[in-house]
Amino acid sequence: MRISSISVTPFNIPYHSPFVMASGVLTEASHVLIEVFTDEGISGVAEASSRPMIYGESQSSILTAIKQWFEPAIVGLSPYATGVIWERISRVAANNTAKGALDIALHDLRGKASCTSTWKLLGGTSPEVRVTRMLSLSSPQETAEEVCEAIEMFGITSFKVKVDHHVQASLKTVAAVREAAGVEAHIYVDGNQSMKPVEALSLARGLKELGIELFEEPIGATDFRGRNRLTAHGIIVAADESGPDVQTALLQLREGGCTAAIVKPARTGYTETMRISAVAHALGARVLVGSQSDSAVGTITSATFAGGLVETAGEPAELDFFTRLTDQVTVEPPSIKQGRIHVNTEASGNGVTIDQEKLEFYSR
Repeated sequence: MRISSISVTPFNIPYHSPFVMASGVLTEASHVLIEVFTDEGISGVAEASSRPMIYGESQSSILTAIKQWFEPAIVGLSPYATGVIWERISRVAANNTAKGALDIALHDLRGKASCTSTWKLLGGTSPEVRVTRMLSLSSPQETAEEVCEAIEMFGITSFKVKVDHHVQASLKTVAAVREAAGVEAHIYVDGNQSMKPVEALSLARGLKELGIELFEEPIGATDFRGRNRLTAHGIIVAADESGPDVQTALLQLREGGCTAAIVKPARTGYTETMRISAVAHALGARVLVGSQSDSAVGTITSATFAGGLVETAGEPAELDFFTRLTDQVTVEPPSIKQGRIHVNTEASGNGVTIDQEKLEFYSR
């Protein structure tokens, strides 16, 4: 079996309301569906999401990367040669989510070819994953209302709060989340590298009083001294966009004071994400699956990874972002019940089935 071609279909689905973070505002899912075909008629699918404020990718750049560089580089290769293919496409700099989606599509294809779920091929650790709700940067009252809604609708008890350099305002928001979610809820924060070290340290002291110790991307990625200082004060500093590959993730974990890694299959594919997870685990760091503003397509593939891999299965994962979209391009969206998402462990591949009519509608 050999790879014969790759199709790319951009689609846009509005959000129910804007999602605000320190690095920008998102109002719709501007994604690209990628499908890898073989000469035996078996194909695999995944999505690439464009977040230009973080990775510099757009739908147009993703299409160009796939059709101009990656497709010519891998047509004719075996879809099972994921390691070789990852090395080939990695010769092109950046283009994170284009590479990640291509790799996930290949793993989906491999599962379908062997009539086995990708979840099982990844390790089959847990058939369900605890869900984290990623909260939009907003006022304390609005954020607390969003928490209550997530608890009522989905039973979610894990939350990530977006914070920024406005320390007192951020603390008020986190305190509102703690009050709304309760003392048993799992809460952590994300600064998207928006803070100065003194601001992050001040916020961290307040966070500890609220029982919160995990601080994702508090300050600049290269400020190792500042990150180590936070760690020395008992804060678990988590690397996300500062560790987009195994080399930079290792640097953050060994030199940058990070003792947790936020991994994103949509950004680094299954192949590179498994490497990052293994390195982090070997160094004693926590490994949590984060969100790439996924639609139902990306949610299913991320849940498959989170539940499959032993390093991630015991941690909550950011798997509810798809609920912010007004519609989906899958036949069946994932279901969150009692704060958990269940993996389709019996499906061939990742279990993603595309609704072709909806895809055509949202790709206009």
